[in-house]
Amino acid sequence: MSGAMSSPFDTVIFDLDGTLSDSAPGILASLDHAFTQTGFPPPPDLIRFIGPPFETAFRAEGFSPEEIAHLMLVYRERYWEIGAFENTVYPGIESVLDQLAAQGYRLAVATSKPEPTARRILEHFGYTERFEIIGGATFDMTRATKSAVLSYVLDQLGETRPVMIGDRYHDVEGAAEHGIDCIGVRWGYAIGDELHRCGARWVIDEPAQIIDIVHGEVLL
Repeated sequence: MSGAMSSPFDTVIFDLDGTLSDSAPGILASLDHAFTQTGFPPPPDLIRFIGPPFETAFRAEGFSPEEIAHLMLVYRERYWEIGAFENTVYPGIESVLDQLAAQGYRLAVATSKPEPTARRILEHFGYTERFEIIGGATFDMTRATKSAVLSYVLDQLGETRPVMIGDRYHDVEGAAEHGIDCIGVRWGYAIGDELHRCGARWVIDEPAQIIDIVHGEVLL
């Protein structure tokens, strides 16, 4: 327990897509399926939509609520059965989780992915028991933003000294709304220097760097 007790943090909250696992193959294949089946013209560079809620991103692209609902229905049909498992844990992540757990840190997940889907994926990896709390969005979008998901996770954790780890701007901004530092990771789906621009306190290239930051050995 000495690691967590002597660290500035005692809890590490991970995003899922682009942070714990490379989910792009399944997401992109399922999006392509959804646009093909509905006949709606897909926006360019679909990979940029991975991370924030699709409903929000597609609304900004000009899709109507009815079109978005149709797209998401067809997307989820394929993703639930196939796409969720076209997915691999990033090299080095398992070792980081093992080290943090051995040192007494509390581990949680906060993802904009619907919570039942996130739990299904983590169970597929055999990771469910690694996390004290697994929080995600709701299918009805009453809990959708990263800030709302973090509120849900933090309420369940209670008193804690957390740090957020994520790969997109909404992870950084959602953490900031709760006064939480965020470690931005470059191995996910960030576009250009978005992690620096949106205020990530640290931006890293390798999972192993998480350990030094959580220990308080890397300054701003």
